[in-house]
Amino acid sequence: MTQKILVLIWLVFFATRLYVFRFPPPNYSDVFHDYRRYASMWASGITPYFKHLYEYPPATLPVLYFPEWLNRQNIGHYYENYRLQILIFDLILFYFIIRKVRELKIKPLSKYLALSFYISGTTIAKDFLYEGLDLLFFGTLALALIFYSRRLLFWILFWLTVSLKLLTAPLVVPYFFLNRKPFFQELKTAVLGFLVVWGLPLIIFRTSLLVMFFFHGVRGLKYASFPGFVVETINYFTQTETRLNQPPDFQLQGPVADIVTKITAIIFPLSIGLVLIYALVKIIKKHSLDYYTFGLKLALIYIFTIFITAKIFSQPFHIWFIPLIALFPFKSLKQQLSMMGFALLLLIVDTTPWIRYQADYKFYAYLFLRYIPMFTLLGLSYKLPEK
Repeated sequence: MTQKILVLIWLVFFATRLYVFRFPPPNYSDVFHDYRRYASMWASGITPYFKHLYEYPPATLPVLYFPEWLNRQNIGHYYENYRLQILIFDLILFYFIIRKVRELKIKPLSKYLALSFYISGTTIAKDFLYEGLDLLFFGTLALALIFYSRRLLFWILFWLTVSLKLLTAPLVVPYFFLNRKPFFQELKTAVLGFLVVWGLPLIIFRTSLLVMFFFHGVRGLKYASFPGFVVETINYFTQTETRLNQPPDFQLQGPVADIVTKITAIIFPLSIGLVLIYALVKIIKKHSLDYYTFGLKLALIYIFTIFITAKIFSQPFHIWFIPLIALFPFKSLKQQLSMMGFALLLLIVDTTPWIRYQADYKFYAYLFLRYIPMFTLLGLSYKLPEK
């Protein structure tokens, strides 16, 4: 990768970031409507977990509150301050992605495709990119995998992802054994990383942090989830369900939804368990696994399994796979283009208004443009190389 091409890549990246930052979503933003409400509550003395039901883990507290603190110092406004801090993280993440991609032993064309995918994918998802925690969440996991060989830094970054959203917590098991370090040596490093990130929140909030689990436990099937799609499909014939006009889930309620919710409560943890068993079997049987390559592969399998089996799914979740696919060392150009093609399709369908369809064709649009690509990406992830 020549210096001129590298400069051109950075110029394109900066141009797209300017576009993303200057043109926020026109309608709704979690930052403007929800995050600022939380930050204002905390500033007035209503503490999270203790005095109100807060859905996110503790590392999100400074992320949501710092823009309000600046606002109260007459520095900017909350919405712009929040988006600016995610933009800064985006710049840092892209710097390390470029550095890692340049080191990968793959074809030069694959390197250019990887960086182009990150730029184009995040630009397509502009209406969600700086509007929540999703880029910060899986961008941090991507950084953890980049620094996997530096064990303490890896564990700090890994536990930070868990402290942003709890969904990555099960990956602690395969990632612990993947590096094949002496057990107690790795245990000490993992525990130290945990204490660096979670020590202070546990001291401050203690068992009050359990309200996060209560919040997610009482949520129903979100309209955009695959189980929600199953309920909608059945309801087309039975007409037994009623739509609740209640954000953020807008779920259907009725006998079919109740049954599917109960089934999902079994299938989701079972599917996560099977992914972990698959990973552990691979780690035990194969001594030649490359920790970086297999770590990325496992994360992609894990993401798409969640997409398909969880009761909650939102359009910003698609941001999760962008840095992972960009960083993956594809050996086959066909495989790389296939993964990127289906990923871009999902981003276009779910994060842009570019594809419009009539309500009568909603079932076919969701099936062929959202869920079949999801299942395809899951299958392609299993076929990715491991070293």
